[in-house]
Amino acid sequence: MEQIGEALYTAGGMFWKALWALIFGYAISAGIQVLVTREQMAKLLGERGAREAGLAGFFGFISSSCSFAALAASRSVFVKGAHPTNALAFLIASTNLVIELGIVLWVLVGWRFTLGNILLGLLMMLYAYGLISLWFPGHLAEEAKGHAERAQQEEGMEAEKGMKGTWREKLASRKGWVRIAHTFFMEWKMVWKEILFGFTVAGFVAVLVPQPFWNAVFLLSGDAQATPSLFQVVENALVAPIVAFFTFIGSMGNVPLAAMLWAKGASFGGVMAFLGADLLAATVIYIHAKYYGWKYALYVSAVLYACMVAAGITVHYLFALVGQIPDQRPAVEEMVRFAIDHTFFLNMVFLSIAAVLLWLHFRGGGGETREPAERRAEDGAASAAE
Repeated sequence: MEQIGEALYTAGGMFWKALWALIFGYAISAGIQVLVTREQMAKLLGERGAREAGLAGFFGFISSSCSFAALAASRSVFVKGAHPTNALAFLIASTNLVIELGIVLWVLVGWRFTLGNILLGLLMMLYAYGLISLWFPGHLAEEAKGHAERAQQEEGMEAEKGMKGTWREKLASRKGWVRIAHTFFMEWKMVWKEILFGFTVAGFVAVLVPQPFWNAVFLLSGDAQATPSLFQVVENALVAPIVAFFTFIGSMGNVPLAAMLWAKGASFGGVMAFLGADLLAATVIYIHAKYYGWKYALYVSAVLYACMVAAGITVHYLFALVGQIPDQRPAVEEMVRFAIDHTFFLNMVFLSIAAVLLWLHFRGGGGETREPAERRAEDGAASAAE
């Protein structure tokens, strides 16, 4: 019982340290999602090309959300006319380049991990573009799109009803802020279980899983300060997505667990590959199959696995080239400290902001805007994952 209590205390401490960053990230994400609609995005992503793939990545970044919401958003732009290459770039960016993920990484393990994760997402998009150019069975796209359209019809999906007006008009109106508040609420409604589960798993990993286990799984030398060999970096990157497959968490839930893996001695490349592996969780693969059919789901999973492994290794050695691989591994105690410090005051400020947004959500009216068709799809994705 003492160890369980310690694990829960560790999980709570990590969550407390990251709370303000989560609120800040989801508030920014909600605002951006209200200002740019998916229909506008899809119109620009119909052709295959480097420019369109870059735009897809940008739209994915500004549509940042949890893995399950990203799956529904990606299906939305795909069905509305985006090329499969662009839909995949959108999916990668909307899970690996999310604003809140980068902020929480910075808070827990430092700015190098935030920078590395950004580079990881960009490289994954680049490698995916290259792989699909070399190997993409032509019939898969039509089959997947037909399957997605039928799935939407079975779910009773309606066309997305975005708020009309320019971004300036939206920000200047009460209705715009109410919509932002609704989106903020729906984001938290979709991810709170994922986030709490992720921090809880990280707490139990930190306390209950012995160091020799991680040394065996990630083929470490046993010295967390030692420079890993090429073989160790490659092995770590290959194994990390498999670990992610069995943790069943998702993009935000993976962050505290990634911090734990780093504290336990995994290589920088291995941690990077793990951060990219939220799209290989078993639940995510199942939802992909539900949306597009098993052939397309397995094809996309194979492409993503190759991309995250290659990107994790590349990021490791790019950082090594300029001497920027982190050399400090924070002790667990550093991540779970409760004190009246800057974290406390930041949490108070952002909890106040969250309270205002929640008040607007519940008192703002316009209930029909709270749960448009794609939001219902995202909730359905989350339900399927549970």
